Parts: sequence; C-alpha cells; structure tokens
Amino acid sequence: MTRSMNSRCLNLLMLLCLSAPALAQDVSPQPQIVIVGASPALEANIRALLSLDGERCDADQALLEARRPALRREIERAAQGLGFYRLTHTLEFSRADDCWALRIDVVPGDPVLFGNIDVRFPGTEADAAAPFAALLASSPVVSGAVLNHRLYENLKSSLSALAVENGYFSARFSRSELAVDLARNRADVLIEFDPGPRYRFGSIHISPIEALSDRFISRFVPFAPGAPYSTEALVELRESFNNSQYFSDVAVTPQLSSAQTASTNAARTVPVNIALQVRPRRSWTGGLGVTTDNGPRMTANYEDRYFNRSGHRQNGDLALSTMENRANFSHIIPMADPATESLSVSLGYVGQDNDTFSTDTYKLGVSYRSTIDIPLLGEEWLQNIFSNFQRENSALNTVTVNSHESSNLTISGINWTRTAADDPIFPTRGWRVFSQLSGASNAFLSDLSFLQLYASGKLVHTVGPGRALLRVEAGTTLVDGVSELPVSIRYFTGGDQSVRGYQFGSLGALNALGEVIGGKHLLTASVEYDFSVRPSWKLAVFMDAGNSFADFNNFTLNKSAGLGLRWLSPIGPIRADIAKGLDDGNFRLHITMGPDL
Repeated sequence: MTRSMNSRCLNLLMLLCLSAPALAQDVSPQPQIVIVGASPALEANIRALLSLDGERCDADQALLEARRPALRREIERAAQGLGFYRLTHTLEFSRADDCWALRIDVVPGDPVLFGNIDVRFPGTEADAAAPFAALLASSPVVSGAVLNHRLYENLKSSLSALAVENGYFSARFSRSELAVDLARNRADVLIEFDPGPRYRFGSIHISPIEALSDRFISRFVPFAPGAPYSTEALVELRESFNNSQYFSDVAVTPQLSSAQTASTNAARTVPVNIALQVRPRRSWTGGLGVTTDNGPRMTANYEDRYFNRSGHRQNGDLALSTMENRANFSHIIPMADPATESLSVSLGYVGQDNDTFSTDTYKLGVSYRSTIDIPLLGEEWLQNIFSNFQRENSALNTVTVNSHESSNLTISGINWTRTAADDPIFPTRGWRVFSQLSGASNAFLSDLSFLQLYASGKLVHTVGPGRALLRVEAGTTLVDGVSELPVSIRYFTGGDQSVRGYQFGSLGALNALGEVIGGKHLLTASVEYDFSVRPSWKLAVFMDAGNSFADFNNFTLNKSAGLGLRWLSPIGPIRADIAKGLDDGNFRLHITMGPDL
C-alpha cells in the first residue's frame, strides 16, 4: 500500500513539474497600452493602427523610444481618419513587472465637419442618374456630419457597386476630391461619376426540359431581351424558380464575358443562360399526430407537381381524427405570372363532431390567388378571391327539437394574408395578419343572405431573456339572427388556438336554456411569454380571454391562465399547456404542434 501511494505521489509531482512552464506562460505579464481622453471609436482606431503588436515584454527601451516618430504618425493618421485634425497627444513609456507599458494621453480638439457635398453625373441623362438617387439620399456623408474618411470611401465604393448592379459596366470616376480646409474646419466633397452606357439583357437561353414547355418556363422571367440589365431582376428570377413547386436545382447565369458591343453606338447586351432541374413529378406523404382539439390525427397528401407541360398541378389531402375529418382535391392552373398567380378548382368535404355541434359540409369551389402590394401596408400580400358552393347538414347538441338543419350556400369573398418573420419555424421577431370579407345572397344559389368580416393577427417579439407572443382575432356577421346561420358559419371559441382551459367549440352565444349555439360575433385575445430553460426547451406563462356572442350590447369574455412547456423539436415546436378556466375552475391539458406564426 505504501509503495503504491508513493508511486502516485511521484506521478503527481512529475505532472505538476511538466505543467509548470505552461502555467507560468499563461500568467506571464503582457505589454499594456493605455489610451486616455479618446472616445471609444477614436481609441479603437488608434489601437488598430499602432504597430506595437509584435514587441515582446523584454524589448529594449532604446528601441521603443526610437519608435516614437512612427507612433506619432500612426496616432495622427488614426485621428484624422475620424476627422480629428487638431488632436494633440503625449506618449510615455514605462516599465513594471518586467514588461513595458505605454500611456497615450490625447486631446481630440474640435472635429472637422463635412461641408458641401457635391456628387455629379456629368453628361448623364436623368433616367441614368435615377438609380443612384436613393443611395445618395441615405448616405451618412451629409453636410454637418463629422468627417470620416471611411464613410467617404464607402460612398465611392457604393456608387461603383450600384453601377455594376444596374448594368453600367463602364462606370468611372472622372473626379473625386475630399478637400479639407482647417481654417474653416470643414471638408468639402466633390465627386464626378460617369456611369457610361447601360447594358441591356440580351438573348435568354433556357435549357430544354421535357416535363415542362419552354413557353411555360419563360413566363417566370420578369424581363425580356432589351430590358435594362439589373442584378435585382436576376435575383428575383432565381427566387421565383426556387419558390415554385417545380424545380429542385436552379442556375441563372449572366454571360458577362460575352457582353457584345457591335459598335460605339450599338446597344450593349448581356446574354442570360437558365439551367433547371425538375423535382420528381409525384409525391406521397403521410403523418400521425395528436392535438387536444381533434385527438389522434392521421394525414395523407398526394401531389402531382406538373400534371401537364403547361404546369398544371393537382393536390389531394386527407385528414382523419376523432373530432374532425377532411378531404380535399384541387386542380391548380398557373396564370400569366406562374410565380404569383394561380386559378384553383377544388372539391372537398369537412365533417366535425364535438360536444357542441356536428356538421357534414360538401364543397365545390374556385379561387384565384395572387400577390399584391397594399398602399401603406407593404408589399407581397397574398390575395385570394374565392367562390364556394357548399351543402351542409348540421345539428346542435342541445335539447331543442329539430336541431338538425340542411342548407345550400354559395359563399364568395376575398382575403389577404401576410407573414414576416426572422425565422419561419422558431421566430424571435415577426408577425402574421389575416383578414377576410365573405358573404352569400339568397338571390344566387343560397338559402339566406349574410355578410361576414373576420380578422386575426399574431405578433412575436423578443422581450428580455424570452419572447412575448400576442394573438387577437375578431369577427362580425350581418344577419338577422344567429338561428338563421348554418352551424359552420357561426363563431365558436375555446380550444388549443383560442381560449385555452375550455374544450374546442364549447364557448359561444347561449340559447334560452343556457346551451351553446354559436354567435354572430367573435372576440378573443391572448398574451404569452416564454423563455429558455434548457437548449431546445422553453417554459411559458399565458392568459387568454374571449367568446362569441349574439349581441354587441350583451356579451361576456371567458378568461383562462396557465403554464406551458415548449420543445423545439426537429419537426417544429411541440407545445403542452395546462390551462385553468377562470370562470368554471376546470383544468385542461392542450397539446399542439406547428410554427408560431
């Protein structure tokens, strides 16, 4: 035992001896440079230009002193780069702990300011100078700002880059001056930039694809031969191909080396080559899941991505659960711009059965989808104009006699949707808005007339160590009475995506017996906060409120609160919430999955 202990002690002593040099190296003194009197930006610039990084602690004092003239020039260059031409400074070397140190005291003085900013495009027509107007309007090089040489050089670089992006491949600076006048403490900028002739798109060559016609693929191209060259147009084209349902690999290549100039007066052109690889034509997918609104759920989807060479598509989906069954088949026809426009003809069925109501709805519809810009609200809103004929058989689970109803409706409407997020699956910042106007008339294949307006919104934003998630939805219906509306058109609340703590569809306007029959109007809201407790795991606290009602003058909001657990799984967020209805005292478990927006 003693021999073994002695052996271990000897090994430990040898390990410490071997580690000693490394430990000594880790704690060895380092040269210190202290800069006093400079702003953070000025100090960083001085440190970046000082050429003392290679000097060791044991550097000779005479050698360090000999570096003074070079160090002074470096400090002056660093200061002048940020506009401080009147900076004064002192240098003091010292030695302590077997290593040298340097103290630099600076007095920056008043900075030089940008004076007159004159950027000209001599001999250039107004339309040629137009692409540069936005750049100049947003440039930080403005009269009265502190002189910064880097900003001046960035302005010149940006002008050159923007010229190339817009096809001005012969652009040059005929004059560029930054005149510093220390007497007036200002710096005037004079730039004469000649973009030269603008190149245009030449021939567009699309590699043939057997599955899709050249005529159809060419409809994705947002420009024609002869249009002004633009890198942005090429990026838009590539994104259109990538975002479509058709292609797995996209290559859009401008042939800049082949740009042709037949003569000094001829148009310059840039040919474009497009090479595409189509995705497999047919796709089958299936899945299993569970939510507390619908219980266990099985889904299946079929997709024919190019039913014919004109790009028609077909989709079929099926969802089966204990509370809701859905089946739908759609034939989609691309329109003039296949990237943003389509016409869809669909046939579907929806069956719902819960404690409040049961419905069987058969639909035949047509819809036109497109992307539009809405003034003051932004670009790329998805617009859907639709008209659906539906046959509905429904029943309310009440004691009312003859609660079974049948109706025929032709519901037409329009809706708008837009989503913006920093991440489509786990956003830390983003929002989603949906709004819809729909209705029917008994003058056209409908048993009744009504007009309905619905809107919903979600917001996700980082607050402190976690995220705040806000949700609101509201709806109203113009109709004489709730009883006239088919059950599928009425508003019900409660459930995973509404007021948690209550069963799906269990909240709504009541009849004389206190039974839920659904309402003409809807209002719900939710506020939630979640934060990370482990990688891929979050805790959440939330409060919900809402209800549907028959009259604006008489309604009650049901409220709930609870705690939740979030798992950021590889297939998306999975949520488990325990919520307590604050009006009836019940606890309820909610399980959902899918993105937050």
